[in-house]
Amino acid sequence: MKTLIFKIICYGFLLTVLLFANQAFAQGDGHAGLQSPFVHGVGARALSLGNAYVAMPFDASAIYWNPAGLDHVQYKNVMMFYTNLIVPGINLYYLGYVHPTTNFGAFGVGVMGVGVDGIGIRDEKAVYYGDETYADQQYFISYGKQLPWNLSAGINLKVNYQNIAGSTATGVGTDLGVLYKPNFTNPFLSGLCVGMTIQNLIGPRLKTGGETDILPVNLRLGLAKPILVNEWGPQFTFFMDIEKGEEREPFKFHAGTEYVFQNLAMLRVGMNKGELAFGAGAKFKNFQLDYSYGKFAENELSPSHRISFSINIGKSKSELIQIAEDKRMENIRADVGRELRWEREKKVNESMEFGRQYLKADDFERAIREFNFVMGFENELPEDPRIEEAKQLAEEASNRSSNEIKQKAKESQAKTERERQENERHFRLDQFFQQGMVYYESEEYDKAIKEWQRMLEVDANNLLAKEHIATAQADLEKKLLRYINQADERAKKGDFWGAIRELDKARRLNPPDQKKIVLIDQKENQYNNRLTLHELYKEGYGYYLQKDYPRAMESLSKALGYDPNNKEVKKLYFAANQRANAKKEPLTGLVKQKFDRIRTLYKNGRYQEAMSILKEIEKEKPFNKHILDYIDTIQKKIEQQKRRPNQP
Repeated sequence: MKTLIFKIICYGFLLTVLLFANQAFAQGDGHAGLQSPFVHGVGARALSLGNAYVAMPFDASAIYWNPAGLDHVQYKNVMMFYTNLIVPGINLYYLGYVHPTTNFGAFGVGVMGVGVDGIGIRDEKAVYYGDETYADQQYFISYGKQLPWNLSAGINLKVNYQNIAGSTATGVGTDLGVLYKPNFTNPFLSGLCVGMTIQNLIGPRLKTGGETDILPVNLRLGLAKPILVNEWGPQFTFFMDIEKGEEREPFKFHAGTEYVFQNLAMLRVGMNKGELAFGAGAKFKNFQLDYSYGKFAENELSPSHRISFSINIGKSKSELIQIAEDKRMENIRADVGRELRWEREKKVNESMEFGRQYLKADDFERAIREFNFVMGFENELPEDPRIEEAKQLAEEASNRSSNEIKQKAKESQAKTERERQENERHFRLDQFFQQGMVYYESEEYDKAIKEWQRMLEVDANNLLAKEHIATAQADLEKKLLRYINQADERAKKGDFWGAIRELDKARRLNPPDQKKIVLIDQKENQYNNRLTLHELYKEGYGYYLQKDYPRAMESLSKALGYDPNNKEVKKLYFAANQRANAKKEPLTGLVKQKFDRIRTLYKNGRYQEAMSILKEIEKEKPFNKHILDYIDTIQKKIEQQKRRPNQP
């Protein structure tokens, strides 16, 4: 008897509390049990927007409102929310964490709960039996991912735990959410976000007291539209949601607006099922504090205050993506360096092997040529033992060649002085010629020319030397120009790494003309600068398209440091500077008359004429936001006309 009275009093008290909180019992529809006590939402920002938060939940409360928004959260985000409900002693709390990744979507975990302590239990004679507790908790594991076609999807796995006066129940359910952010170019539709979430798609089943409660499905459809956008992002945004629970319940409407001042302070007002809500927020570095004031539920007797606190942790997703891209480029450069070093190692080893074979066969000229090629890498390989070995073998080949020459000289001593001198002369000429040919065959044209010039020192009228000097000079010039032209062609195609490699080949020819060496150095510096300028320009142009004008100016300013006279970079920098510093100043006088004329031309589709007049008044008002916005809008229209096929 006492147990029955205890249960009657306990359930009667809990029912009274839940009725105050608008959590009514469902009857006769296959969903026996309580409606979820968590239907009123979390987060002071969402509450102050009238609970219209399905289309743009880009913080840790997305776990509750729409898990499809998780992958749009840029930072690791923690949110804490705590409040008292209608009856003193009833507490609602929420703690959520979102962990975004650069490639695999975003993950989230959260917990929210409702609790009542100190429920006094008495029998029909008012005998006190002690206090009991009511607790209802919900645990979330969430995942969201941005998909192609501007879609995002997310899912919650949640576990409900309920404790009613010692009777416990546990149920598992799921929520599903989608988000769509189309890339509309129309200014009236740009930035639009549409979201939908189905809470309790698989409703948790809670069995207490012999009955099974299934939390009913709750459908929310919402949209969010930025009205004004500045360099910090949306400045004024409108939100609207439609909510539908069970079939017998009517549609519920939620709406709200938010004004953001320089991404530091926020003002909000909303309408939650016919009840006004107000709120504000403040942001300092990675911390944000939000406040709301209004009725939390339909049956709440008076408005109340709600506060939530959130923290952004670490670097943003875009910063992490940029770091990964920089790392990728660094790896590419390292791969190119390794490839060049591998080619160099291969050529050095081959020349050493050929040189040893030539030396063994007493082919000293070719042996010296191969060893000289290896010694040409002395500056690049100062500690390499092959360089010292090549020097020793080259000296050996030279000594053996000299011994051979001396032997021939001794054999000619028996001849007359004139014959000896003539033979010696011819021998020297032949030696210089052959050595020059060795260098010529190895395309060491500068050394070949020096050897043949020694022939002219012996015989000033030697036609063979003159012809070969002219040929070597022409070949040197051709090959030098070919490498330089190939470098220029690669540079025109944007392959600055390839251009620098071609210039390195030209430098190895050792051109005698100092002007050519200066030209090669200038072009190498130019292409190194162009490589950096090209990367900075791409980065700045990307920020410009994202309307992140300060960061675009920063990248373009660095690019101008490499090429101050680059018209394309200067033009884009000026355009970014205009839009970063544009002001909404009123137009007057002749400028206003021209601007009104532009609007008429725009409405009639005469975009080229409108653009021509805009360029005139832009010179007078280069930082007027009205003029710049019209230029961007009409430019998009002109580009659309160019892409559109010709009409008959």
